[in-house]
Order: sequence, then C-alpha cells, then structure tokens
Amino acid sequence: MPDIPNADDVRVNFFVLIADSVLYGLVLLLFVSDVYFLATRRTLAGNTRSRKHHLMSLVFLGVTALFILITAHWTVIVYRGYLAFIQLGNVTSEISFYSNDTSQPTEVASVSLFFLIILLGDMLLDYRLWIIWGGHRKVMILPVLTVVGAVVASVGVVFHFAGWVSQSNTWSGLGFGFSLINNIYSTGFIAFRMSTAKCSPESRLTSFLTILIESAALQTFWLTFTGIAVLLGSLLEPFAADIFPAIIGIANLLIHARVGLGWSQDTAARVTVKQKVTREIEIKEDLGCVSVELN
Repeated sequence: MPDIPNADDVRVNFFVLIADSVLYGLVLLLFVSDVYFLATRRTLAGNTRSRKHHLMSLVFLGVTALFILITAHWTVIVYRGYLAFIQLGNVTSEISFYSNDTSQPTEVASVSLFFLIILLGDMLLDYRLWIIWGGHRKVMILPVLTVVGAVVASVGVVFHFAGWVSQSNTWSGLGFGFSLINNIYSTGFIAFRMSTAKCSPESRLTSFLTILIESAALQTFWLTFTGIAVLLGSLLEPFAADIFPAIIGIANLLIHARVGLGWSQDTAARVTVKQKVTREIEIKEDLGCVSVELN
C-alpha cells in the first residue's frame, strides 16, 4: 500500500475488523455457555423452578441485552469494512470513509452502540458492587453519580456525531472520566470485598484469578488503555475503542461462566439457614464461596 497521508487509519481499521470478529466469536461462545450453565443450574437437586428463575433474573436479562448490543456493534463494524474494502475498492476513498465523514449513518450507529454498551457495562458492574456489598447505600453514591454523568456525556457525543452539537472533545473527555472513575472505584471495592471474604480455602493463584474475573478488572484495564491511547493521539485509538465493546462482554460473561461452572458441577456445600441470615448467605454465594439451597 503506498504511503498516503492517513493511510494508517485504513490499516488500523482492517486489523480492527479481524480482532473484533475473533473477540466476538469468544463473546458468542461465552454467552451460549452461560445460557447452558444457568439452564442446568441445580437441576440435579430437582429444583425445576430455578431454571426459569435464573434465565429471567435481572442480571441475566442485562447480560442478554449487552450481548445483543455487542452483536449489533460487531455487525456495524463488519458492514463498514464491507463498504470500505469491497465497495469503495481504492485507498483514497477508504481514507475518506474512515477519517473524514463522521456523520454518515454507519458511524453514528457505531458510536451510539459503543456508548450504550459502555453504559450498560458500567451498570452491570455497579450492580455487582451492590450485590457483593450487601446493598450498602453509601458505597453506591459515587457509582450512581458517575453513571448519570456518563449518560449525559454520551448523549452529547452522539449528538455531535449526528451534527447537532459541537465540542465533541469536551463530551468525550467527560464521558471517559466518569466511566473511568466508576470502573476503578467499583473494581477496587469488589476486589477488596472479595479479598477479605471468608471463603473456602483455595490457592493464591486461583484466588487472584477469581478476584480479577469477579471484579471485571479486564474491563477497567482496557478502558484505561483506551483513554491513554486517546490522550496520546495514538494510532491504536480506533483499535482500542472499537474492540472495547467485545472486551466488556467478555469481562461480564466470564463472571457468569465461572459461577455457572461452580453451580453446574454441584460440588459446593449446601446449608439450611434462618430467614434473618438469608442476605448474608446470598452475598457469599455470589462471591463464589458457597452454594445455598433454602428450605
């Protein structure tokens, strides 16, 4: 490919198409696995009501919505790749397609889906924080405020790409800042809670990996990486941003896959508890410490 100004944008978007497709395949595999794990959870114990309960739970419905949005985002990425590399067929047009015309419908759709996925990912992480901390209201004040701020900023960015408002950098910076604060805070508090929880004994490596998965550390790490790429004006910016939805999906689906594996194997201890300690047991179960059946 000749050295044409901004030709690197085309190369990066080509690799985005490949990487996003590979990661989406992993997202699809994890989602199908989660459905299977939840559908078969506790069926060996004869609890026929649990299947419908788990598949209709608020968390699973949120994860399903996240999967649908990620699928739509990946579809848009693939379609944009088809338009650029197949229909246009020359470097100059490809550069113009990826670099100049940001108000085209496919770009607006991609950006809108991108921010919807980030917001939903933040909400699922905050819900995880809420559950693990037993509904501690003071812990949730900052995450709620940052999500509200991110919603406002995301609307501003989408309006800019649609050509309705200006100052996209301001809205993007605010949205990134709110989301980053939310992710670092939630991941940190979840990791702290899990590290101090009295769970069953396990190796240090297993415990470390469990905390990384349960706290959605992958999501927080990639958000930080994306922000650094944006601030530095790196060519990796479109790569980091466009595959971020798939990273969010993997981070959230891994949580449910890990817990689902523990349930489906049916190896954890079962105990009967009184009503006054039900909430504490549910929190431990969500932490992956025990599996509980209430009589």
